[in-house]
Amino acid sequence: MDVEPIFCAEQIVIPHNLADILKAYTKEVIRRQPNDIIAFSAKYFTNLANVASGATSTPAPGKEQLRQVYGRGGSGGAVLTESQVNGLCQQAGIADPVVAKVLEVGNFDPAAIDLHKFVFLMLAMSCEDFNRVCMGVFDVFSDNGSLPTEQFLTLISYLGPDMDPDVTPAFLTALENDLAGPPTVTYMEICEAPTMKPKLGLS
Repeated sequence: MDVEPIFCAEQIVIPHNLADILKAYTKEVIRRQPNDIIAFSAKYFTNLANVASGATSTPAPGKEQLRQVYGRGGSGGAVLTESQVNGLCQQAGIADPVVAKVLEVGNFDPAAIDLHKFVFLMLAMSCEDFNRVCMGVFDVFSDNGSLPTEQFLTLISYLGPDMDPDVTPAFLTALENDLAGPPTVTYMEICEAPTMKPKLGLS
């Protein structure tokens, strides 16, 4: 690379978000203790890039826009074509590049797109962290602040492990055991689940 030599401290410019990125990365390495730190790092930053690059040049969709897509598309587990999804997103004012990125990340079949998964991934790519994703789930998919427990578990499962290395089958099984019993769940109840507390930074 053609890089100018550094002769004094004043030439060093540190990107404003470097510290936050390295802090989050370091916490993941310490928490997960990977055997192959190079392979883990490659996957970590690839996943981070996939999530973060969804809408760098266009505004991320708001929760009300996502609610419109979800409501108009049929909230009962609708399966739509790519053309229908694009139409719903255009009606809600969601930029085409954002839609294209979500379709790419989700690796959807253009003829059969699970609307729940599509809207959830768009929400996840618009949120800064896992806690905001969980809060957003109840804002977008619920009218009364609660969701069927099975639906919440299914939505969270779409994150991993490709988008979020922590969301493993073991994590989901433990969370399902935590939430066993009542047929519905609220955001406050998931915050009390032992499996969720460390993930949400509450322990």
